[in-house]
Amino acid sequence: MPRVKMTAKEIRENIARARAYAKKSDYLRTLSCLAGAIKGLVTSQVFGAEKFEIHAHLDEALRDLNKMKMIRKLFPKGLKCEKGKEKAFYQTLMRLHKKLGEAMEKARVAKMRKRLGVLDDNLIKAANLVKAGSPLEARKLYSKISEYFQDIEGINSDIGNRMTTFGMFSEAVPYLQKALETQNNDARAHNALILSYEGMHETGKAMAAIKDAMRWLGPSEGLYLRMAKLHFARREWGEVFNNAKAALDRNPLNTAAEKLMKRAEPKIFSATKKAPGKGKPVKKTHDLSF
Repeated sequence: MPRVKMTAKEIRENIARARAYAKKSDYLRTLSCLAGAIKGLVTSQVFGAEKFEIHAHLDEALRDLNKMKMIRKLFPKGLKCEKGKEKAFYQTLMRLHKKLGEAMEKARVAKMRKRLGVLDDNLIKAANLVKAGSPLEARKLYSKISEYFQDIEGINSDIGNRMTTFGMFSEAVPYLQKALETQNNDARAHNALILSYEGMHETGKAMAAIKDAMRWLGPSEGLYLRMAKLHFARREWGEVFNNAKAALDRNPLNTAAEKLMKRAEPKIFSATKKAPGKGKPVKKTHDLSF
């Protein structure tokens, strides 16, 4: 045990904290603070009335500790700090702290695994409801899953992606929006939201979703290509060309981007001709059909 001098006040504060944590059933912090107080008694110069007062407070803290459910189970007769054996008692508290910490972590992991098993079962059940032609029941179940497992990271993104896969585009949107409010760099949620708006033929919203994805994830070949295709649907040739070119610049082998550029280019750069015998310019026409 390293020798770190503590004042009587610091020892009393450790005891007070231990008692407060005991009331909250916080085993590890209770043990840690008590161990700190014992270490202070062993290594510090505390005598007379102050030492007597500290021992009185320590007895009260030990009574609180021994009332805790797990301590009663492990030590039916209770833990005692005998005078002259403080160092050994400190070591007992530290060993107990370590073992309890390991046991609690093991229990936490086991509980989480069990809970994730329940989550998986319900997600499978919801998917089966969709496949069985009961989308309304599936929506109700997804809503319950989102609420009950809201502490699971990425749960709304997962639900939204699953709904998008099933073609439930409008139903997926609220989950994906909620997912992005929590984690704005969730690539899966961004992609699924764009896909949902595309599936709903909400071109403007899909474009806004792509811009938002670019903001948080950075521009990419795929996002530029998707934007080019959406502008193509609106026959906005300049934007088609610019976005397709941006995709092609990132990947010169992207044949889809190259094709879109070739289809947009004539509309932007077509030369004008004068009609024979007339002074009016006539635009060249091009076959832009796929």
